[in-house]
Amino acid sequence: MTLLLSNEEIDSILDVSMVLDAVERSQRAMAALEAISSPRTDTLAPTVSGEGPATYGLKTMCGLWPEAGVAALRINSDVLVWPTVAGNVRRDRLATPGGRWNGLIILYSMTTAEPLMISPDGYISRLRVGATNALAARYLARDDARVLALLGTGWQAGGQLMAHCAVRPIDEVRVFSPNASNRERFCREIQPRVKARLVPTDSAESAVRSADIIATATNSMEPVHQMSWLRPGVHYSAVKVQEMDQAFLEAVDHAFLFSKNPATTRPQFVTLPTVKTPESTTGWWQNREGALWKRLGELPRLFTGEVKGREGKDETTAFVNNVGQGLQFAAVAKRVYEEAKARGVGRELPTEWFTQNVHP
Repeated sequence: MTLLLSNEEIDSILDVSMVLDAVERSQRAMAALEAISSPRTDTLAPTVSGEGPATYGLKTMCGLWPEAGVAALRINSDVLVWPTVAGNVRRDRLATPGGRWNGLIILYSMTTAEPLMISPDGYISRLRVGATNALAARYLARDDARVLALLGTGWQAGGQLMAHCAVRPIDEVRVFSPNASNRERFCREIQPRVKARLVPTDSAESAVRSADIIATATNSMEPVHQMSWLRPGVHYSAVKVQEMDQAFLEAVDHAFLFSKNPATTRPQFVTLPTVKTPESTTGWWQNREGALWKRLGELPRLFTGEVKGREGKDETTAFVNNVGQGLQFAAVAKRVYEEAKARGVGRELPTEWFTQNVHP
C-alpha cells in the first residue's frame, strides 16, 4: 500500500528535532559519499496569468539515501512573477484560482522500487530549510545566543524561527517585515509553537540591534544583510544567496555555504529564449574561481569536524543556504513515513494505482 498524507497530518506528527536529526545524518552520509542528490532543474516558459504576463516553472529535484533505503522526488508546478516591492525585486509564486499552490513529494523504496508515500511538500520543505540554517547556528552561533532577529514573515520564516529556537536558548525573537499586519499575524500564529517571546518590530534596524543571531527569510532577490549590522560575536543567516552580497561575506570572520558540490549547487535553468529571470543573473555564487569561493566553508564539513567554525565569542560568522537538495526530502519524508505508519495517520491507497503491469 502507498500512504497518502496531507500537510495538516504531517504538521501533527513532524517536530523540529526529528528534522534536525534527519538533515544532519543525511548530510554526514553525503559527505562520506554514501548518499546522493541530483541537480535541481527549473524548466521555464512564458505564460499568462490573471495578473498578466508571467513565467511557468516546473521544478524537480531528487535524492537517494541507501542507508535509509529510500529515494525521493520533489516536484513543483508554479506560475512565477518578479514584482518590485518596497524597492526590492521579489520572487512570488501565484496561487491557483482556488487559492492553493502545487508541490508534491513521492517517497520510493530502494528495495522494491515502489512508491511508499505521496504528500504535499509545504511543511516538510519549510522545516528542512529551517533545520539546515539552524544546524549552521548550532555549529557557528555562540552557545549563549538568546536574542534572534528574524527578517521576513512568510512561510519559510516560520521554519527558521522554530528551528533556531530548537538549537539555541532563544528567549526573545524580534520580527520585522515591511507590512505591519503581516508581522503581527506571523507572531500571533507562531507564538504557540515556541517558548521564546515574539516581538513585532517596526524596522530592521530595531530588530537587529543587540541581536545574537540575525536571520533573513525573505523572497527578496537583492541583498538584505547590511554592513552596518556587523558586530562582534553575531551569527548571520540567509535562506538564499541573494540575501547576502560579496562584501558582507568577505567582512565576517567565518563564512559557510550548505554545499559547494557543482553537481547540486548549480540549478539547471532550461528556458525558452523569451524567458528572463533574476535567478539567472550574475552573482558572487557563480564565480567559483574567485578568492571568496575558496574561502567559503561547507556545512557538512563542520558536522564531520573536517573544518572549524567559531573559535572565539567575538568572532562573526555567516551561513548562506545556497542550495536545496532532493536528499533532504528523502531524509525528512522517511521520518514522516515511519511516524505516520506507527501512529496510523494518513490513508493507504493501493500501490497498483501508481505502478503498471507493462515493462516501459
